Amino acid sequence: MIRYSIFEIAAEKLTLAGSAMGRQMLASLISETRPVNEPTIAYLDFAGIDIATGSFLREAVLGFRDFSRKAMGALYPVVANANAAIEEELFDYLADHNDAMWACSLDKAGTSSKPHILGLLDTAHRNTLKLICENHRISAPELAKLRPNEGIGVSAWSNRLATLATKGIVMEFRIGKTKLFTPVMEAT
Repeated sequence: MIRYSIFEIAAEKLTLAGSAMGRQMLASLISETRPVNEPTIAYLDFAGIDIATGSFLREAVLGFRDFSRKAMGALYPVVANANAAIEEELFDYLADHNDAMWACSLDKAGTSSKPHILGLLDTAHRNTLKLICENHRISAPELAKLRPNEGIGVSAWSNRLATLATKGIVMEFRIGKTKLFTPVMEAT
């Protein structure tokens, strides 16, 4: 687990606004990030932040999520301790772009609670996530065997899993040539 205090990185500013400030935050987050060898959650901790605009969140949070998923591979960003206004801004942006990511509460000891998805997953991806939650560490061929009557082939399951992994909703583990998937977090 990695924890980035957005409040500290932002020099204790209470309001984070604009794409320029978001790009500065992204650069700071990237400079503090070290490679990880196994799937790791990176909490973007918004404790202490009052306001974060959509343009800031787009550049900083989604920029870091995309960097983490493409360049780091095994790093899975999760928004933590964002207040209702910040979550609403992020939800609206994600929903408008058919995107989603995890959010939660995080205590001082690093224990997460109240995991939930901000944004929207289409029905196919929501149903796939539900199956993954019910059958941890599952592969595309196993999903196809689990639901043979749905007429969904291994390639279609693979595509759904890849999309969820790109969004940082599920973690990908490799065992030999096999890719297994498990949820980054689980909504209760």
